[in-house]
Amino acid sequence: MLHLRFALALTLTASSLAAEYRWPNTQYEQLEALLYEGRRGDGSSLASIVHPCRSRPDTNASVPAEWLRFAFHDMSTHNVEDGSGGLDGSIAYELGRAENFGVGFTHTLSDFEVYPNKYVSRADIIALGAVLAVATCDGPVIPFRGGRVDTWTAGPTGVPVPQQDIQTHINLFKNAGFSVPEMIKLVACGHGVGGVRSTDFPDLVPPSSSSVPNFINFDTTPKFDNLVVTQYLDGTTKNPLVVDQNKTMVSDLRVFSADSNDTMRSISTPDSFATECKNILERMINVVPHGVVLTDEITLIPAKVHDAQLTFEREKFVFKAGLRLTQPLNASASKTRVVKILWCDRYGNSKDCAGKSTRSSVSAHVVNEDPNLSPVTNRMGYLFINYNFVVPIDATASISKFWFTVDEGDGTPTTTYNNGGDDYVVQQDQLLFVPTLSKTTYTPGQNGTVGDKATPSTGWIKEFFIVAAVRDGSNPSRVYMNALDVAIPGFPAPLNSTLDLQLSSSIPPTQGYSFYTASITDAGYQLTLDIHSIAADGNVYTEDFRETTFLDNTPYLAPTNVTSSAQTSSSSSSWRLIDDVHAARFSIALGVLITAVVGTSL
Repeated sequence: MLHLRFALALTLTASSLAAEYRWPNTQYEQLEALLYEGRRGDGSSLASIVHPCRSRPDTNASVPAEWLRFAFHDMSTHNVEDGSGGLDGSIAYELGRAENFGVGFTHTLSDFEVYPNKYVSRADIIALGAVLAVATCDGPVIPFRGGRVDTWTAGPTGVPVPQQDIQTHINLFKNAGFSVPEMIKLVACGHGVGGVRSTDFPDLVPPSSSSVPNFINFDTTPKFDNLVVTQYLDGTTKNPLVVDQNKTMVSDLRVFSADSNDTMRSISTPDSFATECKNILERMINVVPHGVVLTDEITLIPAKVHDAQLTFEREKFVFKAGLRLTQPLNASASKTRVVKILWCDRYGNSKDCAGKSTRSSVSAHVVNEDPNLSPVTNRMGYLFINYNFVVPIDATASISKFWFTVDEGDGTPTTTYNNGGDDYVVQQDQLLFVPTLSKTTYTPGQNGTVGDKATPSTGWIKEFFIVAAVRDGSNPSRVYMNALDVAIPGFPAPLNSTLDLQLSSSIPPTQGYSFYTASITDAGYQLTLDIHSIAADGNVYTEDFRETTFLDNTPYLAPTNVTSSAQTSSSSSSWRLIDDVHAARFSIALGVLITAVVGTSL
């Protein structure tokens, strides 16, 4: 019965979450992975920096509080009258200002610099950081939307600071679009975690005699809860911004009492605090410059296709794909479950599933993910199971579309995942990215040393040798790529280059494909490629957003052998089915390696 309940949960989840999503939608998939898996595609974990409700070992500071403060400071210079400013990533260039004081800002900027890419802006990462920060400390799950647009220059000043009088605070919040009650809620919710550090406020917190700063919390728990309100109201608070003798610095006292404590009383219960904080913090992260349109809310994809790619590996033509299934934390998947991938030929007698021949192999290896990948998914009561496929494909037949079936093996009906009835369509097979023939070489930075970060002047400089395959007969007039990396330390202008690929004289053609190559140097963290081929007939084929993190460093998994049989199908069409015996998704296994390479804070 437990397995049946799990199957029903999957069905209900599939109908209620990500209702409008259809594969492929790269922006949605990238944002969804960061929110619900807490990591980018190569396994580098953003969530692990903050989860579970971490403090920094070198400063005792609350990482969630620093992330919340970072988002607030980026947002708060918004001008509601002219629509300028807001959450636009400009804070990356504003850390030298007195209003953005404290090492927490530089730490947070370093935390985030690995993660922006073509589809996820720096501002999206800042907003996402606020969501993870609240969730990891047992606060509400704030609805998240993507699509923020980065600026590459500093914005205006105007962040509230403790020394200002209450009217100045009211005016600054009004300028950003917040009323007095909303100002009170935003400050109280923002101070639901964290506190005051001696290095930032030596007049409020006595300096430490050790290398680790003294730290006084806003309330008596590290969790995101209503104690910051109730302890203020009952007079037991130790919040330095309320009780300090230096009345110039007690900004929380001035803000909280700005309407005679009416708003503070209205959010004093656990439920009201959680609800109002969820609403006001969602408003905060959605303050963007005029003209920026955010996506729909990013909701959980219950059965998510990932890492789908037609390519060559060790001279074999293969199709690779993963299926990530959602599972309730309080249930277990059936041990007899069989997950299959099915597909149609693109060419030949069985084109688009005509004919009656079938092919199959043994089932895929199960990868049970850590339930703490993301605090958001954990709070929702889910974890993930991944099924990964590497299947040999006849290049003369190729592949046009695919789908999955899940058979629990316990008598319950088989579930089909077919992209809402549209199937998962392989858009083209004329141009392929070939990671296992590509490679990365590393050289020391300009100062001759090798560090743990890729920067223009220190650490690793990376040269990428890129290989693409073009199907014979298309006779391309040009094969080229757009190379983009916005994840560069300090966030200077991104690397954005267009390079032609040349027909390779050293890689022999195989199975109807010839190979083209190019090289590019990058000092950033996340180089991605859009590869294009202009065929003789004028058609343009594209491999969009191909990641270069591992290339030939990827552990090789040989494709599964396929056994063939002739069968009579009960339907008018036929299909191929294949399962994979391969081990866990390689990117997860190497995630620890990447986090070690790109930053000690990870």
